[in-house]
Amino acid sequence: MDMLALLSPRRVAIMGASDNPLKAGGRPIHYMQRYGFTGEIYPVNPNRAEVQGLRAYPSLADLPHPPDVVVVALPGSEVGAALGQCIEVGARGAVVYSSGFAELGPEGRRAQQALVTRAQEGGLRIFGPNTQGIANFQSGAILNFSTMINECPPQDGSIAIVSQSGAGAAIVYGGLRRQGLGVRYLIATGNEADISVAETVRGVLDDASLRLVLMYAESLQHPAVLAEAARVATERDIPILAVKSGRTQTGQLTASSHTGAMASEDALADAFLRQRNIIRVQDFHELVEYARLFERRERPKGRRVVAISNSGATCVLAADAMEQNGMQAAEFSDHDVHALRAVLPSYVAARNPIDMTTALLGQPAIYGDALRAVAKSGAAEAFFVGFPIGGEGYDMSGFAAQTADFVEQTGVPVAVCAAQDWVASAFYKYDIPVFASEFRAMRGLALLAEYSKGRALPQSGMITSDRQSGAGVALSEPDSLALLAEAGLPVVAHQYCRYVDHVESAYKSMQAPFVLKGVSAAVTHKSDHGLVRLGVRDISEMGQAWNDYTSILRSLSVEFEGMLVAQQCSSDFELAVGAHWDDMFGPVIMVGQGGVLVEVMKDTQFLVAPFSRQQAQDAIGKLFMARGFAATRGLPAVDTQVLAGMVQRLGDWFASQQGALLSVDANPVLVSRTAPPVVVDAVVIKREC
Repeated sequence: MDMLALLSPRRVAIMGASDNPLKAGGRPIHYMQRYGFTGEIYPVNPNRAEVQGLRAYPSLADLPHPPDVVVVALPGSEVGAALGQCIEVGARGAVVYSSGFAELGPEGRRAQQALVTRAQEGGLRIFGPNTQGIANFQSGAILNFSTMINECPPQDGSIAIVSQSGAGAAIVYGGLRRQGLGVRYLIATGNEADISVAETVRGVLDDASLRLVLMYAESLQHPAVLAEAARVATERDIPILAVKSGRTQTGQLTASSHTGAMASEDALADAFLRQRNIIRVQDFHELVEYARLFERRERPKGRRVVAISNSGATCVLAADAMEQNGMQAAEFSDHDVHALRAVLPSYVAARNPIDMTTALLGQPAIYGDALRAVAKSGAAEAFFVGFPIGGEGYDMSGFAAQTADFVEQTGVPVAVCAAQDWVASAFYKYDIPVFASEFRAMRGLALLAEYSKGRALPQSGMITSDRQSGAGVALSEPDSLALLAEAGLPVVAHQYCRYVDHVESAYKSMQAPFVLKGVSAAVTHKSDHGLVRLGVRDISEMGQAWNDYTSILRSLSVEFEGMLVAQQCSSDFELAVGAHWDDMFGPVIMVGQGGVLVEVMKDTQFLVAPFSRQQAQDAIGKLFMARGFAATRGLPAVDTQVLAGMVQRLGDWFASQQGALLSVDANPVLVSRTAPPVVVDAVVIKREC
């Protein structure tokens, strides 16, 4: 489907057209006439000869030409017949305002599916139902009834707003327009009976003049399509900023799997968006706040920031905000310090952040001199300017112009912190991003740095399968360990004793101490039932354990399948690594703090396979426990590259199973500062055929 063709119709029909420009059926007519649509508008209303000065038609069949797109502003009960007319006259698309469908429950979902089935049979694409509509402000094709368009008159730009929520789309649109930013597309997908946010985002990216996509989704339908959109966006350097709501909703659980139990829908969405270099923000306000920064073309090469302000407090807060957001204060070389001292008053220290104090009062040229010195130093990969208070004596227009010159000269992104509207307006005049606080300005630069780093990482395709999660059967621990060893994961030295006379052989083949585990595929959490013994050194202890395990499993009415004898290993940390097959995202990998408290601590990160080793290493680095991996007090650091390689191998192997396995839990994986990691316990759950 050509999305841009749907968004750029030359002939538009409005079913349920109203002469009242304030009604849903009247607003698109009013907007198109007011804001420059040069195509043909066909009001359809059997009860009127004229609507808003235009000839009205009794039905679509009476139109002089087939419409490209039809707006359906009718009661829900009439939508089915209306879509039938659209198909009969050869319309390509319909924008269905009408509500009363899937949002009402099972009966509404059935009615909505009937609409989709009929439309698909006739080759008709649908936005909605229950949508506020779509708008193309370049062509004036405004098929949208939002009141915000009247409140904030449109101006064409290079930003697309794509949202499931009509109100959300309008909030973002209004915020952008109040900042003076233009918008190309305003699109609400509503119930997404047919066209989804993902498909729309992919479609608008074909507009060569687009520079930014702002997206809101309540659920990530069609993730493979969104993944392809993200690949195209990254390739063309068109950032996608996204709000994904539903952070507190728990996803589908796989009760027998630690990984599945902790993999909420939101955690997986977060992993998916991060890997696809879609920058997730908190709310509509942040979409607006960071739009100007991302729409511009400056991209930081790293996280080193130079900050300058007329306030010491702002300098301190900026330094705090750098650390809070993972940015770093750039260090000036001796040459840089000398160059700054040559242009700064004696009472201004040549260090970063640069506290100008009162130097800028009546001496605006000093600001430009300082910027030129910073530009020549090359120290800044991002630049922060703080003007918490500006008044008489401060040439804000001049400061803004000098800042714009600095950006043009260096290509370094800048974020300004200013609390006064008139100060912000001075910088907006030069299209410079302004934020209300030091933290938010630095967060914006940090998100931009994250996006810039993500552009350098390879984008992999989605693993898709028609298989759903379904029921599974747990393999015994020996079978699970054998499978992981075949996959290339480092598995502890062990021997499976199916019969009691195998125990002595195991004792002689390895060096004490041993870990002994009772084996039964029906019992996955052995320590809960006294089926694990540590530090065993004597053959008699092994025989006693065999007898005890036999009794314990008999009392549980499950089969005793033997005993696992494993080499006991020491470690500095316990990691958990797991995988599960998700109905929406496919193969999902978890890495986190391991041991018996894995579900309590919830120090976990998720990845959607396939992924790169760098992405695995980044995920490991986000763990709270990873703070302990650094070298300290003479102890060497943990080799996180080796850990990342193990996680990547698990991801590649699990994905290659194409859903034949439901889950893998490797917990704990023993991690040492001086030895490779080793999996000492594992449970694999296979799909039931």
